[in-house]
Amino acid sequence: MQSLLRWSIENSTPYDSTASDRPPARREDLNPEIIDMILGKPDSVLMKEDVAIAVDSSKSEDERVAALDHLEMLIEQIDNANNLEVLQLWAPLQSLLTSDAPKEVKVNALWVIGTAVQNNPMAQEVYLQYKPIPTLLSFLTPSEDSTVQERSKAIYTLSGLLKHNAPAVKELSRADTNGWEKLKGALQDPRVVVRRKTIFLLNTLLLPTAPIPHAHPQHSAPLLLGNAPTTPNAPVSGATAVPGAAANLLTPDNRPAPTDSDQPIHPNSHAAHLRDTSRSQTSPTAIQAFKDFKILDAVISSVVNPLPFGDDGEHTDADVEYEEKALRVLFTYIVTCKAETTPTQKEIVRRWFVRQSSTASNQSELEDKWNLTASEYKELSDALAA
Repeated sequence: MQSLLRWSIENSTPYDSTASDRPPARREDLNPEIIDMILGKPDSVLMKEDVAIAVDSSKSEDERVAALDHLEMLIEQIDNANNLEVLQLWAPLQSLLTSDAPKEVKVNALWVIGTAVQNNPMAQEVYLQYKPIPTLLSFLTPSEDSTVQERSKAIYTLSGLLKHNAPAVKELSRADTNGWEKLKGALQDPRVVVRRKTIFLLNTLLLPTAPIPHAHPQHSAPLLLGNAPTTPNAPVSGATAVPGAAANLLTPDNRPAPTDSDQPIHPNSHAAHLRDTSRSQTSPTAIQAFKDFKILDAVISSVVNPLPFGDDGEHTDADVEYEEKALRVLFTYIVTCKAETTPTQKEIVRRWFVRQSSTASNQSELEDKWNLTASEYKELSDALAA
């Protein structure tokens, strides 16, 4: 009883004192490790720890892969992706691609980088400063040491960097980069999954985009990419829609932003598009590259003379998914972009069309196979016959 009385006196507050009169009691039982277990570490700390493990050659391959897998999950949140630069993590991530790290580690590093830059102009701008395109392209060359996972993830990363990023696409055209030639070569990759990803990327780069208006001053949050509640090609008030164009960039509340050039551009993930409204226009550079590097010829050849596919190349018929994506490239180039096509190119595709028609029961079957609407099929047919 006396011990309980003594404890209550020592821990009681005098009536004539206030909390501010006394120094705060020190809690000896608060262990930072226990607090981290309860509340969890901040994402920034976790990101630094993941990269530290990933670049540590003394760690096992499984540990390094697991760290990168966890990092990829974290940077799916756009704020964390943009914090890669703040935390100075871009350089060590890029160094993994040129190191002697195991292939699975490199594949997962490509995955992290591709996710970080996907639909994120701010991250695209930062990452492009590390001159990564030659390194990424180096993964595309098939060899005994190359794996399909490496080549596939390299296309994924290139897609994230190049999409709606005209400065990066122009880097492909540099003589010392030889980028377009390597992309064209990927259309003949031994594995069809790489060919599919490559042809899809080419169509993405060809697609025109609508001019992007300036941000509304009251919105500082990132602009949304392709989340408009309209049909993909529907014209949007306040922006000039382009037939066949990719979805417009809209403000977070899905309203077109005002075009007053005097309004401030607030820092956000898509501010780069607002500073330079031509930044998202990759179509002109891609069209010129299709001419200069004979990429259209390569696409046509890949359709007319399809490569075998399968683990051992056992399938000699055309891959339906690749053929559909290749037809979309032809439609985008010839119909949407109205780009220059030679009579020989048109004739080759037209004759192939005739052969395909002779084996199909009706036109609707081909439309379904190539994922073309009836009007798109007619537009492409008419353009080939012109």
